[in-house]
Amino acid sequence: MKTKLRFLLLFTCICYSVQIFGQDTDTTFKPSGKPIVQVFGYSKLDATKDAKQPVSFGITRAHFGYNYNFSNSFSGTLIIDAAGRPTTVGNIVVTDSTGKNYTVNNTSKEGSYYTAFLKFAFIQWKPSEMFTLQVGGILQNHYITQEKFWGYRYVYETFQDRYYGTASGDFGAIGFVKVNNILAFDVAVTNGEGIRFKQDDYGKVKYATGIDIKPLKGLLTRLYYDNTQSGDPSDNATQHLFSFFTGYQLDKVFRAGLDVNYRLNNLNYNDHDFWGYSLFGTYIVNPKIEIFARYDNVLSNTLSGQSQSWNIAKEGKAYIMGIHYQPVKTVNLSINYQGWKAKQSDKKHTNIIMLSTEFKL
Repeated sequence: MKTKLRFLLLFTCICYSVQIFGQDTDTTFKPSGKPIVQVFGYSKLDATKDAKQPVSFGITRAHFGYNYNFSNSFSGTLIIDAAGRPTTVGNIVVTDSTGKNYTVNNTSKEGSYYTAFLKFAFIQWKPSEMFTLQVGGILQNHYITQEKFWGYRYVYETFQDRYYGTASGDFGAIGFVKVNNILAFDVAVTNGEGIRFKQDDYGKVKYATGIDIKPLKGLLTRLYYDNTQSGDPSDNATQHLFSFFTGYQLDKVFRAGLDVNYRLNNLNYNDHDFWGYSLFGTYIVNPKIEIFARYDNVLSNTLSGQSQSWNIAKEGKAYIMGIHYQPVKTVNLSINYQGWKAKQSDKKHTNIIMLSTEFKL
């Protein structure tokens, strides 16, 4: 209860404090908007020994939307995702051999491919450069800093997205405060289930806060924490995520980053901890060509009385390297290698060659 009160008090103070920032004064403003398009594609060669699907092609992400400015301080954004597998089954009825019916709750989070759904839909209020408030189906700010710095989301997701499956969006509100050019922070209150699911029956929500620090040119550090309470009485441990990111970029030469994440009580199961880190770097050859490499290490704890970790099937090390090429501003291409060395000794090491593509407006 104390945690809830702290977050709600802080969020309320932020909202009321924006009154000092002033109101719109430009009477010449003309409403305007712009389309949003982002499509990720791939051509894959699986060089893993005895691979069942050695060659494949596909679309991994397709965003279509629109951003409209109603005034100097108010805008709206709506984005449709046409490749996110949003369909869920929910309750189904199973009939046994005697003809008796049983109701089963299907909790799967992925459904049919290429089914469009509402990804983001929020109203933004930005009365000044110091403060921004977004309400609705918002973009969460848990790994966006890392994702922008990494720069190759169309090739490989950031740690939280890849291994935790953390939803990029959720229903709720988020406020951003820019104190100065060195310090900024954000606070969010959301459902906690992600954009594809409604609020749980118990009214449990997710509280999140982050701090961005830019102590000197080219250096960025972000500290992030979120608290997700359980809506299920049988798995009622509170999930906590602690994240630390630091990155340094030397103009037009290179950038390097370290992303560390630790999740306590993963998916609200007590003592099920899941952590790891991602280390990556980029050498900028010229404005169109970059060479990148990345190493991930994914780990989890071993429960009392067990011989191996509870999450052994997902533990391992990832190796990514490749060349990024931008022929024009709206197109990105990459030839890259993606390797995965599972911790389980009986699992094959995967070796994949990809041609990754991105088109955006």
